[in-house]
Amino acid sequence: MSPRNILAACFALLTFCLGPLVQAQTLDRITKSGTIRIAFDPNVPPWSYKDSNLRYAGYELMVAEKFAKDLGFKLEIVETNGANRIPLLMTNKVDLVFAAMTITDERKKVIDFSLPYAGTETAVSGPVDAKVAGPADLAGKRIAVARGTVMDGQLSAIAPAGTEVVRFEDESTAMTAIVSRQVDYIAQSTSLNRTIMTKDPGLKIEPKVVLGTGLHGIGMRKGDEQIKVRVDAWIRANMQDGTLQKFFEQAHGMSMPKRVVDAATVP
Repeated sequence: MSPRNILAACFALLTFCLGPLVQAQTLDRITKSGTIRIAFDPNVPPWSYKDSNLRYAGYELMVAEKFAKDLGFKLEIVETNGANRIPLLMTNKVDLVFAAMTITDERKKVIDFSLPYAGTETAVSGPVDAKVAGPADLAGKRIAVARGTVMDGQLSAIAPAGTEVVRFEDESTAMTAIVSRQVDYIAQSTSLNRTIMTKDPGLKIEPKVVLGTGLHGIGMRKGDEQIKVRVDAWIRANMQDGTLQKFFEQAHGMSMPKRVVDAATVP
């Protein structure tokens, strides 16, 4: 068994043993304190970031603020990144994770997810004039990626021998690497290409090798069924009335993928 699978098994066992207690503690703590702790990664613009005044901003913040307000809770943001967002949840440091987290079968062994509230296509992006038609053409290329993300796994699965995968601790640092010309390619959500080109208008990149498409869900501990019911009902209502689509377009400058809308609203 690989180290990753061992870790997943340990988390699953912990959740199985403590599930009912965790659920009771979570609901009791939120209700009694009136505060909901949400993990938020401020290094993934336009999903989530700090603006020029060092205030939190982005799609995830819009969603988290409205969610907390609608449910009558005070929002407490706990900063996270791609590597520690699940451990924060599993160790009861946060109640929910709003951090552009793709729903995957592997993660579902450890935590539960809400209905999709966002989603995106992932790809290796690079210079517009670069002749890259498929994975084989990535050999010899230096590609930035945020460590521990879905894109990290996707890239590792298709990168041919000779590809130099340069891992950074978060997506913001990975994007800085391509803007500063440390690398010419980056594996990330295609919606982030616009952010990179805004930082440097002289840099023109486009998707070269599509890695996959994913749906983003709000992460929660297994056994938190009452929270899941409330979160799912909120997502469905705010998707049906167009609120989440409006937030997505404001943050990304593009329409929310139809697949996300369907997944959240179609029975």
